Amino acid sequence: MKILIIFISSILNLELLGYSESIADTLTIHPITFSTSSPEGWNAQYKTIVQFPNTDVQWAKVLMVQTLKCDSLTAGDKYPCGEWDYIWSTFVDVPNGDTTEQFCLGSFVTPYGKRLELNGENGWEWIYDISEYAPILNGDLNLTVGNNQELLDLKFHFISGVPPRDVIAIENIYQHENYKYEFLADDSLLKEREIILNSKAEGFQIKSIISGHGHEGPRNCCEWDSKTHTWFIDGWQLFRWNVWTDCGNNPIYPQGGTWPFDRAGWCPGAIVDEKLFELTPFVTPGDTISIDYGIQNYYDDGEKEGAFRMTHQLISYGAPNFKNDAELVDIIAPSSQDKYSRINPICDNPQIIIRNSGAVNLQSVKIEYGLTMGKKSVYHWHGDLAFLESDTLILPPIDWRKLKKDPTFEVELSSPNGVKDENIQNNILTSTVVFPLELPTEFILHIHTNNVNRANENSFTISDTEGEVFYSDRDFEDDTDYRYEVTLNKGCYQFLFSDKMEDGISKHWWYRNSNPEKIGINGSVEFLSINGKKLYIFNPDFGQELRLNFVVE
Repeated sequence: MKILIIFISSILNLELLGYSESIADTLTIHPITFSTSSPEGWNAQYKTIVQFPNTDVQWAKVLMVQTLKCDSLTAGDKYPCGEWDYIWSTFVDVPNGDTTEQFCLGSFVTPYGKRLELNGENGWEWIYDISEYAPILNGDLNLTVGNNQELLDLKFHFISGVPPRDVIAIENIYQHENYKYEFLADDSLLKEREIILNSKAEGFQIKSIISGHGHEGPRNCCEWDSKTHTWFIDGWQLFRWNVWTDCGNNPIYPQGGTWPFDRAGWCPGAIVDEKLFELTPFVTPGDTISIDYGIQNYYDDGEKEGAFRMTHQLISYGAPNFKNDAELVDIIAPSSQDKYSRINPICDNPQIIIRNSGAVNLQSVKIEYGLTMGKKSVYHWHGDLAFLESDTLILPPIDWRKLKKDPTFEVELSSPNGVKDENIQNNILTSTVVFPLELPTEFILHIHTNNVNRANENSFTISDTEGEVFYSDRDFEDDTDYRYEVTLNKGCYQFLFSDKMEDGISKHWWYRNSNPEKIGINGSVEFLSINGKKLYIFNPDFGQELRLNFVVE
């Protein structure tokens, strides 16, 4: 058993972690590395003891960073990455009197691994914000995580500072289990229970992590069927939502399976959806409340045999720590983060996420952005964000001509609501900019459509940074060649190729036994030089869309 602990007390750039604080004291705990032996046994998980911090330091945020790598050293199967999509959760066992209580920190579904590439030796990174678990992540705790389909590298980053509101406690409402749909709907498992709200708290949230599994009934419940879930507080229906996730723009593609199709709360190669429900306006600290989970009823067609994996937790918070605090949550573009690889690199409009982390509604903020060594652009945002509400912003484009000499992009927020920001730690973020594809002023777009009546699902545009469309087409014929002679002036452009059914233009190989006539052929999309040289080839198994930003020199 090996526990690695690294303490960093210096200027730390956390852009690769998807965290906006560019200067912070951070405690990094590194319990599992790529050199850690792959667990033995069917779908076995890594198990170790982690020495979490036992200190009075206040944490602005706690992050769990998971990186997976395809490697023949895995003990799962014959493939470097697991052939199928497997679900696993991260658990810690927390002392509770003479026993322990298990908490789920997050759930994950591995990608289809046959012929998969996950950034080679670097692996692919996923980031969980687990700040709400700070009160229980202390001392030596048993940790269970991952499986043996890919190699795992796992880090915990404890970033010092003041959070938007202190986490006072977290408790299980219903612990993580694999629940049969029939018993959930009949209310024979997750029964109504009473909870005494922490009298020292001023805010409360419910956190739910739910994923549906199984292929039961005519709609293949519960993996492929959207169901309505409900929270009842004191007998009142307070929160209602559907567990359903759009997978067509999964950044990990192509995969070996039916990865583009939407599912109940998850996608192959992604963190299982997490939902947060703000209870604060509806309850009073110290009161006893009744809380009950409900789910849409099943039909008598066999679907009740499906299942849901889920955990539900109650988080208690202190009052907001700041009145005026504009937080820069992330830079979406330009970015080298794995999760944003679908839309990067760019040469047009930067995209960022801001959040109001202050008690006063955020109605304005000053945003300065640009390459670090160049003149910064200024954008004044106006809106109305309540406490902890966020907004994704598309900023006006900047001059990217010096990008090759200055590949670092920087954003800084200031003057929330026209006053001084009370928490400057979360105002600045930098990102690494990758230079986009360069194409000549004249080239050929070559499209060969697939068949089985799927070509009419496709369309494309070539547009500039102002949104002006220079080339476009739709209503294609099956199994047909299309060639477009493209002539563009120098500048930045975007090629967008869309598929209405979000299944790309690759063959439907999964029909090979049940419906061979529906398999079809692979289509193709490529850029060619005027004399026929291949400049860029797109993969036909892309799901919802192909999006490529490029520059013409």
